[in-house]
Amino acid sequence: MWFVHKQVILTKDNLLKRRWVGNSRCCFCAQDETIQHLFLECPLAKLLWRTIHIAFNINPPVDIASLFGTWLAEV
Repeated sequence: MWFVHKQVILTKDNLLKRRWVGNSRCCFCAQDETIQHLFLECPLAKLLWRTIHIAFNINPPVDIASLFGTWLAEV
């Protein structure tokens, strides 16, 4: 989770910055893969967040910072 918060997960956009040669598209849809996309914007992520909302009544996050609530506010 710390890697997500710091946005250093090796998503395809971060790999491309390191001279990786490959397709930058998300494996689940046709959009470019970024941390924001992978955890929040991808249709599969949205489906998972909707399921969590229905099962546990937890509102889906709107950005990476809100993904953690207040427990990383001091970091």
